[in-house]
Amino acid sequence: MERGLTESTEKLGAFLFPYRGMIWGIIGLLVFLFAQVKTTLFIAGLFILIIGEMLRIWGVGYIKNYRGPMAEATELTTAGPYAFVRNPLYLANGIIGTGISLFSGYIFMIPLFFFLFLLLYHPIICAEEQFLTNKFKDKYTNYQQKVPRYLPVFRSYPYPVGSFSWDVILVKEIHTITTLLIISILFYLRGYGFLRIFDRFFLGF
Repeated sequence: MERGLTESTEKLGAFLFPYRGMIWGIIGLLVFLFAQVKTTLFIAGLFILIIGEMLRIWGVGYIKNYRGPMAEATELTTAGPYAFVRNPLYLANGIIGTGISLFSGYIFMIPLFFFLFLLLYHPIICAEEQFLTNKFKDKYTNYQQKVPRYLPVFRSYPYPVGSFSWDVILVKEIHTITTLLIISILFYLRGYGFLRIFDRFFLGF
């Protein structure tokens, strides 16, 4: 029964993996259209977003095949942020999403975001971990036992593998950085610029 549920979760994760960006894009558009930007929450959200992107940069720099399909993984990276948490990029995405949730001006968006985040990413993470277990065998199992899945520990994994490179950041992560910059500007204009015109259509004033 438990194994069947796990397999279903893994299959769902493998299915969702290629569409995760599109799903968040649709959700983000809805949040943007109905946003009521507030100065304090916007500033706090921007600060949190920057922290999340800094963590992403740290993590992405250790991945050789970043943004590629799971099957292209050739090395089990356990250095850098991966020495403290198994999924630093998903943790970073969660932090970034929290910041963008605050852009909306609605505090209740934070627990709603966490719910949607786990609903989408937990199956994906389960699928990735099963793939890594099948590919790297005991090496990944040992890593899995010592390093937590979601929240970091403050003791480093004793067998780090991997090195940081700016090449991936400059070639691939620049896309994410640019996207987050555009999102921040759009929400600013949504609250304080000409994009406030959407209030008439979606907020009734």
